[in-house]
Amino acid sequence: MITILLGAGFSAPANVPLASQLFDAKPDVDRVTRQRLVDRVLRLWKEWKDRNGCSPEEYLADLQEGAGRAWRDAQWYVGLVIALAMGRVEVVGMKPTITRHNLNRTTGVQAHEAFWTTIFRRTEDISVLTTNYDILPERGIRHERRPRVPRPGFHYGWGAEPLAGGGYPSYSHIQRISAAGTVPIYKLHGSVSWSYRNGQLVRYYDCRPAIRGDAAIVAPVTVKALPTYLESVWTNAASALSSSHTWLVVGYSLPEYDALVRELLRDSVRDNLVVHVLDPDPAAAQRFQSLLGGCTVVPHEGLPNGIRDLESILGDRGCT
Repeated sequence: MITILLGAGFSAPANVPLASQLFDAKPDVDRVTRQRLVDRVLRLWKEWKDRNGCSPEEYLADLQEGAGRAWRDAQWYVGLVIALAMGRVEVVGMKPTITRHNLNRTTGVQAHEAFWTTIFRRTEDISVLTTNYDILPERGIRHERRPRVPRPGFHYGWGAEPLAGGGYPSYSHIQRISAAGTVPIYKLHGSVSWSYRNGQLVRYYDCRPAIRGDAAIVAPVTVKALPTYLESVWTNAASALSSSHTWLVVGYSLPEYDALVRELLRDSVRDNLVVHVLDPDPAAAQRFQSLLGGCTVVPHEGLPNGIRDLESILGDRGCT
């Protein structure tokens, strides 16, 4: 089996902002309440940066320490910005509305489509892990099998399951869908399409949790803590990693502060493991070699250039 780990660099071709870019631009939103939210968050960020000159991750960590409204607003803002990268604001019924943020559509990103097509023409025996909140993996693999593309469809680790929601914000006539494929996706830091409500993790077919402000995501802070609702995701991810002879890492730079992910990877190494790192920065592969010790780490170019190496990667020892 092959385990694919997707980081922020994977989502960059789709114009999903990196953590360092979250506050760089003022996003267009649909409602006055969300516009006020954006204004509050960006104002406080500017004031804090002028005083401290530090990174967004450090700013969010500082807010987390104090909790309160500023922290809740920032979490909402982070999810909203990622959700907006998945959709767009357009006029529906004479009102601005965030639309097209559902996962049952293609990515529209040439590099991603080429990446998945190259893989699934060779094998469907894969698991996918991601540290990202966006729904690009779901869109790339599709929610159900598409043989002609080819795409095997995904599930979230527990087999086929119906996804909540029938359309946002009021399209109740849209048919509900299920995640009914064969490839598991383990979202280590949650998702803009997930919400944790009344002690239960609810997975939607669109990004409405991030838009309304209750997305189940672990904000990009310098020191992350694992919520209880993600523990089973991490357990399944660890099992996938330790069962694989080959890891394919795309756009994950292995930052020092991401201690939980580093521990997960280090504890999941098996004999004869080969790790292929697709990243434009050669230092990324060096960091994996330092973390993982005696396994074989092979550097490749990032997307889209690294796609040309996939044929040889998929033919390596241990890939079935």
